[in-house]
Amino acid sequence: MFIRAGKKFSDSFFTADKEDLQLTTISCGKEQGVDNPAFFKVDFTCARLFIVDHSKACIPITATEIFCKTHSKIIKYIALGILAAGYLAYFIAAVYLDFQRAIALVVLTCLGVFIIVCELVNKYKGDSIRRFFKPAQRCFKSNTRWIKWVFIVIVVGLLVAWLAIDTRKRPEQLIPFGGVCLFVIAIFLFSAHRTAVSWRTVFWGLGLQFAIGLFIIRTEPGLLAFEWLGKQVQIFLDYTKAGSSFVFGDLIENIFAFQALPIVVFFSSVMSVLYYLGVMQWVITKISWAMQVTMGTSSTETLSVAGNIFVGQTEAPLLIRPYLKDMTKSEIHAVMTGGFATIAGSVMGAFISFGIDASSLISASVMAAPCALAISKLSYPETEKSKFTSKNQIKVDSGGEQNVLEAVSGGASASIGLVANIAANLIAFLAILDFINATLKWMGGMVGYPEVTFEVRSEIICTYALCGFANFSSLGIVIGGLSSICPQKKSDISTLVLRALFTGTCVSLINACIAGILFVPPLDCVDVFQNVFNTTTSNIETCCNDLFESTINNGTIYFEGSWSGVKNATIYFANCCGLFEESVCM
Repeated sequence: MFIRAGKKFSDSFFTADKEDLQLTTISCGKEQGVDNPAFFKVDFTCARLFIVDHSKACIPITATEIFCKTHSKIIKYIALGILAAGYLAYFIAAVYLDFQRAIALVVLTCLGVFIIVCELVNKYKGDSIRRFFKPAQRCFKSNTRWIKWVFIVIVVGLLVAWLAIDTRKRPEQLIPFGGVCLFVIAIFLFSAHRTAVSWRTVFWGLGLQFAIGLFIIRTEPGLLAFEWLGKQVQIFLDYTKAGSSFVFGDLIENIFAFQALPIVVFFSSVMSVLYYLGVMQWVITKISWAMQVTMGTSSTETLSVAGNIFVGQTEAPLLIRPYLKDMTKSEIHAVMTGGFATIAGSVMGAFISFGIDASSLISASVMAAPCALAISKLSYPETEKSKFTSKNQIKVDSGGEQNVLEAVSGGASASIGLVANIAANLIAFLAILDFINATLKWMGGMVGYPEVTFEVRSEIICTYALCGFANFSSLGIVIGGLSSICPQKKSDISTLVLRALFTGTCVSLINACIAGILFVPPLDCVDVFQNVFNTTTSNIETCCNDLFESTINNGTIYFEGSWSGVKNATIYFANCCGLFEESVCM
């Protein structure tokens, strides 16, 4: 049956009779069949009939829906404005009540505001800014050759000067520098295509790694930032106990498996949710852009290697899943090397839960990313024409989860198989380290130094060296994971995986060498005080100041912090007071 001319409408609405089971609506001049009797609103602009509920009682609801759809953008901005105003009030209240307690909130808020402002500027003024810098860009390109050589001379000069000054008192730091040079030469000699090596990629990658390490290890802001980040990660992982204690009870206190498994499951689920929400893709894209611009690598391999900072060796390639089939052998090799050279995701969470320093693990994973890309291009240089030279050519894959709950469940299920691999690595690491310590003590005892041990300097450096997943048990994970994602590249993956394993191992060792160059062992003040006190020694002054800061003198002298349990601390305090006049000595 059809809507007949002359049918009465009341306020642009009409109700179809129950027997009018087959109606025809007119939509912009076309007739369309409608299966169900319903209530219609006529839009005379394009003669569209909107289907709504049969009951007249639904008229207000329908009108509200139509109003919301029509003014959805305005309503969205009003809602965002209300939320922003509410958060601003909350933020001001938190800062006013206790600023020290709200420091983390201030940092996160500033970071969020900075990101939003950058995105808005890029969206609305990005083209104008790029046009403004076009002349400077043309000038730079026309003088690239001499600018490049001036930059190289300056960087090499600064590096030589820094090494000369910094290693003057600690010449043993030149040993890891020699190690970096040795690894670079060895990988070059075993390179698949020595004549095709892009030294720009190699030196930029090592330079970025060194710069990141210098900021994290040597500067106070970098050290404090990563120490704070490490503590926050540790606090976050402690929430695992709520679920694990419910499932395992008191077993989590004594049995390794019940300590490791909950951490892996929890962290994997959280990363899966962040991946579903698109947070990880955004962060990874920004990091990969910085590496791609400086190192000149393709967008796909750079995205995957940057992803390895946060997710595991089989999850990171999912970011570029649609493009794997078109990637070159060198790019596939770089993807696998990035997975072997880093520990991220649930594996990192488990290692932190075992007492390994969180800030060192996080910084090692960040430092390893540019190094992995650089050394992979030294081991297997690019000899083919890549299809992905621009970041605009690819779109980051967001995974197949339909909602947050599926992301939580999928992340938890995918994590269980990692526990056995983690346990095997820890057994090997701890056993070998204990054997090396015993050997060094035995050898030191032969010449009167029985306390020689590998632990004083190696605890941090070994964290960097072992911050990778380059072991034979990972070969199956990589081959199986990548082959399932991209069956067309299975033969290339199987051919290159051993070379990638070797390259990933070298990346971890180079990471440790960089840490060895930069890391300064803490001063052992007890050992300093056991020698003769001398005001001309800078170490004596440093240690005395540290002791003074830990001293409480309210008629009775006692010590706080690390000095509270030091034997003969009172004697050391008296000797320091004899050398330096401090109020705490009065």
